[in-house]
Amino acid sequence: MMTFDDIKESAAMAWTTVRANKLRSSLTILGVTVGVLTVLSMVSIIQGLNKTFAEQIESLGSNTIFVNKFSPSFSPQKTQEELQRKELTIEDAEAIGQESDFVAGVAPFIRKIAETVRYREKQTETPVIIGVTPDYNYTVSQFVDEGRFVTDIDLQERRNVAVLGRDVVKALFAETQDPIGEDVKIGGNVYRIVGVMEDLGTFFGQSRDNSIFVPLTTFQKYYPEVRFPDIVFAIIVRPVSRADVPDAIADIRDTLRRRRQVPLGAPDSFGVSSQDALLDIYNQLTSATYLVLTAISAVALMIGGIGVMNIMLVSVTERTKEIGIRKAVGATRVSILTQFLIEAMVLTGIGGLLGLLLGEGLSLIINAYSPLPAYIPVWAILMGLFVSAGIGIVFGLYPAWKASSLDPIEALRFE
Repeated sequence: MMTFDDIKESAAMAWTTVRANKLRSSLTILGVTVGVLTVLSMVSIIQGLNKTFAEQIESLGSNTIFVNKFSPSFSPQKTQEELQRKELTIEDAEAIGQESDFVAGVAPFIRKIAETVRYREKQTETPVIIGVTPDYNYTVSQFVDEGRFVTDIDLQERRNVAVLGRDVVKALFAETQDPIGEDVKIGGNVYRIVGVMEDLGTFFGQSRDNSIFVPLTTFQKYYPEVRFPDIVFAIIVRPVSRADVPDAIADIRDTLRRRRQVPLGAPDSFGVSSQDALLDIYNQLTSATYLVLTAISAVALMIGGIGVMNIMLVSVTERTKEIGIRKAVGATRVSILTQFLIEAMVLTGIGGLLGLLLGEGLSLIINAYSPLPAYIPVWAILMGLFVSAGIGIVFGLYPAWKASSLDPIEALRFE
C-alpha cells in the first residue's frame, strides 16, 4: 500500500517532469484548458438563461396564475382551433373569484399592443394600453407611485381616466412637470391622467413601464372586439398563498369547464398556467437544445484528453530506461502507476484551473458586452475541477498501466 509520503514524492516527481518539458506540457495543458473553457462557456450561458428566465417569471409574482383562451406555450403561433375558441369574459373572472376559497384576487384585463398617445406637440406610438379593474394592482402587486389607480366609479361610469407608466411620462412630459391632472389623447380620445405607476422594470428585454392603464369598461367602449394578436383578453388570479396554487388551478379549471360547457373527457378550451408551469414548459423546450450544446462542447474536452494520452505515451517511451532503473532499485508497479497518473492529473489539473479562470473572465465579458446572460454556479466550478482531474485519470490510465507493466530488464536495455 502506498503511503502519503509516497504520493507526495510521486507528485513532486511529476511536477519536475512537467517543468522539464515546458513546451510539450504547455501544449497539453492548452488542450485541456480549451476543453474546460468550452464546457464552462456553454454551462454559463445555459445557466444564465435559466436564471434570467426564472427571475423574469418571478418578477410577475411568485403566486400568479394566468388564464386565457390559448393553451400554455411560448410559441407566438396559435393553432386554428385555439383561435376559434370563445373568448373569456369578465363574468368568468367574477365566477372564479366567487367559487374558489383558494383565490385571494382576480383581475381580468385587456391589452392592446401599441397605441398613439399625444400630449400637446409631443407624441409616442409604442405604449401598451391595458384595460383593468381596481383589483389589478393588488393581484399583480403593481402599485401607483403618484396619484391614484382605477376605481370602481371609473369602471361603472366608463370614465376616460388613465394611469401612466414611467416611460410614457418621460416621453410626453418635461422632467419637472407634474402629469397628474393633464389631458392626453390616446388613440384620438381624450383621457385625464389620474396616476403614475411605480417603476416596474423589464420583462425579457421589454419595458413594463411603457404602459397606460385605463378602466376595462372604457377600453371596451373604444375597442369592442378582441382581435388577436393586437388585442388580447386574459385573467390574472392571485391564490391565497403559494401552497394554494394547485388547488386554485383545479378550481379555476372546474369553474371554466362548467361555464364553457366543456364535455367530460374533452380537453380544456382555455389555458391555465402558473409560474412553475411556465418554468416546466421552458425547461421542456430547451432541455434537448442544452443537451446537444453540452455534448458538442464535451467533444473539445475529449480532444484535450486524447492529447494528454498521446503525450503520456510519448513520455513513457522516452523514460523507459528511467522506469527500469526505478524498478531495479525496488519501485513497485503501484508506485510507477501512481507516478504517471499523478503526472497526468497535474497536467489536466493545471489546464482545468486555467480553464475555470478564463471561463469566469469570459462570463463577465459576456454579461458586460452582449445581451446574452452568463452565470457560472458553484457546482459548475467544482465540476470543472473534478472533470479536469478525471480526464487525467481516464486518459492517463493506459499510459500509466503501460509504464508499470514494463519488464525491468527490457527497460534497462532500452536506448
